[in-house]
Amino acid sequence: MTHQPVRIEVPDETHAAGLRRRLQPFDVETVAVDGRIEVRIELLDLNPERRVVDVLNAIDSWLPTAGLAFVRVHLDGSTYTLHAPPPSLV
Repeated sequence: MTHQPVRIEVPDETHAAGLRRRLQPFDVETVAVDGRIEVRIELLDLNPERRVVDVLNAIDSWLPTAGLAFVRVHLDGSTYTLHAPPPSLV
C-alpha cells in the first residue's frame, strides 16, 4: 500500500529548517506551495502508522519552541490543526 507523505504547513523557511532538524530521523523535504512552505515526510516503512505517530509526536514537541500558535498537518486526504500548548502560568 502506498501512503501519501505527511505534509506540515509552516510560515517560512526558518520554521521549516527548525522542523526539519526535529524530524531528522525521517525522510524529509521542504517544498514551496502556493506562497507557503510545506515540510513533507515520506512514510516509507513497514509500519507507516507507527511512523505517523512518531512524526506527530515530533511536531508536538517542536511546536512550543517554534513560537507558532498552530500548524496545519495534511494526512491521508484530511487536514488537522495541531495547537501549541498555552503558556504556563507558573
